Amino acid sequence: MADRPVTYRGVVRSEHCHHMGHMNVMWYVGKFDEASWQLFAAMGLSRSRMQKENRGVAGVEQHIECKRELRAGDVVG
Repeated sequence: MADRPVTYRGVVRSEHCHHMGHMNVMWYVGKFDEASWQLFAAMGLSRSRMQKENRGVAGVEQHIECKRELRAGDVVG
């Protein structure tokens, strides 16, 4: 995985966690969305370029695989 670019790095905050102490799935999706914009920019698909060329992107399907539960204070990325 060292050859893959880092597209997201952040920390799980306590308000991201549900009553069982794990990060709620809605935050996984949000962090994925943030990472997507970094990936697009690395590919040259910046917001300014897409606006200039009247182009866009859409997330039409997502597959989430949980490797382990994340808790408040865990670093993602």
